[in-house]
Amino acid sequence: MRIKTTTQKLAYVGIFTALGVILGTISFPVGPTKVAPFQHFINVTTGVLLGPWWAFLTALFIGILRMSLGVGTIFSIPGGIPGAFTVGLVYKILKKDWAAFSEPLATVFIGGTLSALLFGPLINVHKGVVWFWIAFAPSTLVGTTLGFLTLKALRRMEVIE
Repeated sequence: MRIKTTTQKLAYVGIFTALGVILGTISFPVGPTKVAPFQHFINVTTGVLLGPWWAFLTALFIGILRMSLGVGTIFSIPGGIPGAFTVGLVYKILKKDWAAFSEPLATVFIGGTLSALLFGPLINVHKGVVWFWIAFAPSTLVGTTLGFLTLKALRRMEVIE
C-alpha cells in the first residue's frame, strides 16, 4: 500500500481520527490527565504512513474530539501532537520503522513540558514538569510498542511496503 494523493491522505486522516477517538475511550486517569495508549499507537502508524503534517493533523483532530466528547482532557493536545509529528519527521529522514521510538521522547519531553508549563496553568492545574513526564511515559511506551509491532506485522504480510 502506497498512499500518494492528498485525497487518499485525507481519507486516511478521517479513518485514523475515528479509530483514535474510539480507541481513546480506553484511557486511564492519572491525576488531571486521561492517558490513552492507543493515541500513541495511532501516532506511530500515521507518522510512518502519512508523514509528519498529516500525523500532526490526525492527532489534533483526535485530541479535539476526545475533549469534546469528554473522553479526553486538554492534555490530549500536547500529549498527542508532538509524538505524531516527530515520528513522521524521523521516519521521513531515516526510512526505518525504528522511527516509532521517537514518539515517547517527543511525547514525554515536549508534550509533558508543554502540559506543565502552558496547558496546565490554563485550567489551574499546577503539577511539575517531571510529574507530567512520569504520567505520560507508560502510556506512550505501550502505545509506541504496539504501533511498532503492528507496522512490522503489516510489512511482513505485505499490506504496506
